[in-house]
Amino acid sequence: MPERFGSKPSTPQERRSAFRLLFLCLMATGIGNNMLFAILPPLARGLGVEEYWIGAIYTLSATLFMMMTPIWGALSDRKGRKPLIVFGLSAFAVSTAIFGAAAWAGEAGWTGPLTAIFAMALARALFGSLGSATNPAAQAYVADRTSPEERTEALAGLTAAFGLGAVIGPTLAAAFVEWLGVAFFMFAIALIVAAGAIAIWRLLPEHTAPQVQQRPLNPIRQFAFGADRRILPFMIYGAIIWITQSLSLSSLAFFLMDRLSLDQHDGLQYSSIALATGAGALIIAQLVVIPAMKATPRLLMTHGSVLTVAGSLFMLVAPNYGGIVFAYLLTSFAFGLARSGFVGGASIAVTPEEQGRAAGMTTATAGLGFIIGPVGGLFLFSEFGMYAPYIASAALGAVAIVVAWFHPGVKRVGEAVKIKPEPKAPL
Repeated sequence: MPERFGSKPSTPQERRSAFRLLFLCLMATGIGNNMLFAILPPLARGLGVEEYWIGAIYTLSATLFMMMTPIWGALSDRKGRKPLIVFGLSAFAVSTAIFGAAAWAGEAGWTGPLTAIFAMALARALFGSLGSATNPAAQAYVADRTSPEERTEALAGLTAAFGLGAVIGPTLAAAFVEWLGVAFFMFAIALIVAAGAIAIWRLLPEHTAPQVQQRPLNPIRQFAFGADRRILPFMIYGAIIWITQSLSLSSLAFFLMDRLSLDQHDGLQYSSIALATGAGALIIAQLVVIPAMKATPRLLMTHGSVLTVAGSLFMLVAPNYGGIVFAYLLTSFAFGLARSGFVGGASIAVTPEEQGRAAGMTTATAGLGFIIGPVGGLFLFSEFGMYAPYIASAALGAVAIVVAWFHPGVKRVGEAVKIKPEPKAPL
């Protein structure tokens, strides 16, 4: 029987195999992407460039990511999920290879520091504009093949792949970057992701493309869908929670170096361990706690917001490195709950034919978060002191609590979903 859009003709075992393949590919992109948060701050100081250049790289990539993910999501409604997943993985591989070459040239002194930074920015621009096709298409692929009752858990399992990559990436950076160099890891990740693109093309089942041929693809029309009252509260919440995450993520390495008076070498080591610990907490939230809770999107969003406030405030009073790591662990765990809640809620709120559009819009909130968060966080850090980004995160978390608990649109989705006693494991 041919596979059709919005149906689930495949067996549970076939679905699990497909989801595992997607999981592994997204994990590889997570390794490459999150390794940068440990590598870039020490690399920038080693090259002698100011912190705001790193913020600019994050912001450029995030702006393109935000603009393009709605287009890729809508295009996957027309052309199928698999072609867009393969295209995005291929673009990610190319962009990572370019980044590695730029880092190599800068560290070896073959180019000036700013030239190397501009080349890295170009590589991240390529990721933001083209590599961004993977996430919304993969998210929609899973949504196509799950019921509303099991969808939040299934999407949590998929997004945990990126979190697992966030554990492995900084850990590898801490252990081997100084020995093997930044370029080696970037080239290795590029090869692994390219192999993943080939595996998806050959092995991921998708026999018939979705037949939604008249959907507009221009960005203005796609962003207008974000104002649809069914998904608007999830878009607002997603933007807030991604800003808080990016504030913390982009500031952490600099915070550790200044708070603990660390040099470039120790800054890489300490920040990599903290980032890996936080990513581990995120994975536990998505793969262990969420299936055990069997909670509605509203409850996940509320719990995540409350813990975000708690973790951000604890960062202000953390007495030592262990306390800082605990605070970051708490905010990362909170983000795992919150992200799964709003992504699942938005998917449940729309029709099967709109899954690609909804996935594109919820993924775009990550881009918005990384437009505002890194530049805003590093500006606050530079102008108002190391604690300012975490004060801002606590304030934003409080706003997120209000949206999650009191917005009627979030309430409607929570009431509409009846959680099954034993939902099937997505992975």
